[in-house]
Amino acid sequence: MAKSRSIAGAWRRHAAALLMLAPLLAITASPAAAADAAVDGRPADLDPATVHPVCFDDLVSQAYSGEASVERVLLTNCPGGDAPTRSYRDRRIYERPRDTSQGESFATGWVASRFVGTFDGGRLVYELIDNGGGTGAFSMLLSGRLKTGAEGPMLVDLVLAPAGDRCTGGIDTAVAVDDRLMDVAQWVTPFDVVSLILDLEPEQAPDGVTAALGDEAAQAVPGCAACCVGTVVLRLDAASLKPHAGAQTDLPVAGESLHMTYDGIGEYDDGASVCLAKVVGARAADGPDPSADPGRASNAGTGAGLVGGSMADDNPDARDDIRIPLEDLAALREPLLACIRDKEHKK
Repeated sequence: MAKSRSIAGAWRRHAAALLMLAPLLAITASPAAAADAAVDGRPADLDPATVHPVCFDDLVSQAYSGEASVERVLLTNCPGGDAPTRSYRDRRIYERPRDTSQGESFATGWVASRFVGTFDGGRLVYELIDNGGGTGAFSMLLSGRLKTGAEGPMLVDLVLAPAGDRCTGGIDTAVAVDDRLMDVAQWVTPFDVVSLILDLEPEQAPDGVTAALGDEAAQAVPGCAACCVGTVVLRLDAASLKPHAGAQTDLPVAGESLHMTYDGIGEYDDGASVCLAKVVGARAADGPDPSADPGRASNAGTGAGLVGGSMADDNPDARDDIRIPLEDLAALREPLLACIRDKEHKK
């Protein structure tokens, strides 16, 4: 198994602490699997949007473990593929059978899938979510090249990008931009946004936020999986799932931005979050009109997620009040720290 840099690593200086934590898993098919998948092209009767979520069940369980024994994903005739599913926000959800092996009935969770699109080179991209029976909902992206073999259509040359659990990097939306690129919006917490503004790499964030804000203020900044405050939009290369349009650079590209709402940033009352609301609100008021930004058309309604609550909330009117390009976040560092110092001094 070959490992490439994580999406957070590719961001480096523009990555929030909990965004895209895990490494990408580039899964190379064995010679036997490659020989079995010898015919290119999509079967006429295959609709990628209707692939049953159970087909991804074995794969999602490996996303956060670092394992990569799954070399291909069958898209039809999957074991359990006749099980009923339910729908939520364009995602199909498969409830795993309950575990009764110990004499009691235990929930084993669910798998959700959503087809993002078909891209150059016959690559299909799916957004996947894994729930193990608790409250966690762990998002990931899967990119694979479509092949047709003796067992039917399948994905090979898999690239798997774990994202995060709900507000800590979970995926809100993934939308095709063209034949090569897609925009992916990930949920962020106030702690993540502070980390972004402080220009901290993911591994630096816990100590770096404490050093900048002080112990008390840093510990009070919400960073939990249910503490959504907005989303960060990244423009990913569909083949590699790397940000910045797949460029070998750490610099954001047009369309990569932070999205928040006034209601969302006003929900938390700790000192750092209050200051965050103040400086972000001031930047939005003083900055350029987002409606004049040509890049906004590809993000509106898709780039910004719901804020101030869990992913299950759904209030479209709360979207996209504030949009700040990632490259502009560094300018908020000194106003944010000055506000926090002032609050600490007045205690």
